[in-house]
Amino acid sequence: MAAITIRPITLSLAVVLGIGGVLAGDVPARASDLVITGFVTDAVTGALLPGVCVARDMAGSQCFEVTSSGGSFVMDAGSLGATPGQTWDLYFLKTGYLTAYSDKFVVSGPVRFNQVLAPASQGPLCPDQRSDAPTRTVYLPNITKSLGGPAGWQTPFIVQNTGQQGTTLEVSFYRFLNGGCARRRVVTALAPATSFADIPNNDNDLPSDTQFAVVVRSFGAPVVSVVNGHAGAGVVTEVFSYVGTAVGANKVFLPNITRRYFGYVTPFIIQNLGSAEAGVTASFIGFDGSPGPAIVRQIPVGGSKFIDPNSEPGLVDGRQYSVTVTSAQPVSVVVNTHNDAFGGSYHCCPPTIGDPVAYSTNGIPAGAPRVYGPYAAKNAPGGHVSTIVVQNMSANNISPRLDFAPLGGTGPTQSFTSPSPIAPGASWAFDPRSVLGTTTPCTASSATCLGEGEYSFVADSGDATASIGVAVNVISPTTAAGYTGIAAPATKVFAPNVTRVLGGPPGGWTTPILLQSVTATGATLEWRRFSDGQLVVTQTVQIPSGHAVRVDPREVAGLSDNTQYSVVMIGTGGTLAAVVRVSAIEGDAALYEAFAE
Repeated sequence: MAAITIRPITLSLAVVLGIGGVLAGDVPARASDLVITGFVTDAVTGALLPGVCVARDMAGSQCFEVTSSGGSFVMDAGSLGATPGQTWDLYFLKTGYLTAYSDKFVVSGPVRFNQVLAPASQGPLCPDQRSDAPTRTVYLPNITKSLGGPAGWQTPFIVQNTGQQGTTLEVSFYRFLNGGCARRRVVTALAPATSFADIPNNDNDLPSDTQFAVVVRSFGAPVVSVVNGHAGAGVVTEVFSYVGTAVGANKVFLPNITRRYFGYVTPFIIQNLGSAEAGVTASFIGFDGSPGPAIVRQIPVGGSKFIDPNSEPGLVDGRQYSVTVTSAQPVSVVVNTHNDAFGGSYHCCPPTIGDPVAYSTNGIPAGAPRVYGPYAAKNAPGGHVSTIVVQNMSANNISPRLDFAPLGGTGPTQSFTSPSPIAPGASWAFDPRSVLGTTTPCTASSATCLGEGEYSFVADSGDATASIGVAVNVISPTTAAGYTGIAAPATKVFAPNVTRVLGGPPGGWTTPILLQSVTATGATLEWRRFSDGQLVVTQTVQIPSGHAVRVDPREVAGLSDNTQYSVVMIGTGGTLAAVVRVSAIEGDAALYEAFAE
């Protein structure tokens, strides 16, 4: 998506902290591995700044390092008396600029810390927050700017006003490293139903090669947000998408977490939405019911930490797990799934497979007895197949059922029940390529085999008092996408970012909507142009009861190529569920859930 594209962040700890970013030729040999490296840039122009004093005190009484002509610095903290696990902080001082402070961070090995300096004529990069209560707060656990280098991961995000009046946004970026505020900015006069996009790679006031947790506070109207991430180009493009969270939970469910499972791994990122530091525990259960480890993280207010299954002891290669994340403070979780076969370091190396893929899904804070899936496939055009994972979020065993209805409303429906009961916290994986409960391949429709085609589905817990969560994986030989099943359909749903051949034909980004009837008989779609908020098209769609339809922007009269839209969908006589598919002719794809309001 040329104007707003994104990809998943599923990196090792070394990458998250940005180790190894300074070119070897710029870095002299150092006595210890407790090395802090980085670049300092101008917040307005983005230019590299030489002659910046890097000190341990605000007055800069002793410059432990001064940035080079290329704006870089290398500080050997070990030679200055640091020991592994010690807390450090830094000040950055230069005449004509406001002094910048790093906030405290732990030095346990090499650390990358890029810094931006604001000219003295500008205001501070992180002014004080507003003291009045926001109308809504939305949390984005994983936002990056050129993470891994200029061609690395970037994550534009879009915020849509879902209210009836204009609103002002306060957008705060907190570093993954230590939760310190890197930037806080204000966006004014966002009109109802319109969207605002932030593209971190274009923001000179953000440090590059850095990972953030973002908090969006809206004053005046409720808002929703979607993140679109990407890296690479052409056939090696990887894309992901996830949605912002307005309300955290003390327990979040992750139905499908893997460690080197047919090449796939699923690091997940946890953001603290509470008012105090969060002690978070992630409890793993193997799909065979075997207990796994309980992994703990301490997360500052507003900040994020990740868990990478590939690096955690006690987890087994080639295994799938269901995970329950618990915390005394409310948290939000994003799962980044990828199969890109990077070499020893995600930070330095291009993919080593021909078609690297990645996608993101949100953790599930609340399930329902019935959960809706607007899209699934078996050997659909392009070779798409959907595996569906159902997690038991209840206290008792359940036997869930999946009911499939052909996309568009033609053809017979099919239903499949879990071959054995699912224990609390555990998951059942349905793979349509195989006979139910086996690994035997099948193609023809039968009582134990889903027929080929495209579908919507309903996941039923089989118990009106039970609760389930659902993760949907849509895989092809060259793409991967995923979304979480929709537990709360609504009469009005919002899609902040819908595009028609964005970047220009023939290969630009297009985002068809998969629109599922829960109780509605149809829907009215309002298409507003991103650039000016103008209502361009009002479209009426009929939806066969209990089915879903595809709405392709390329087939909607009155829409223009190379254009972005925000869309509002209003059910006719009932409720809807919807997901949006992000794709181009080359490279990866993504899905995100439309928002209920």
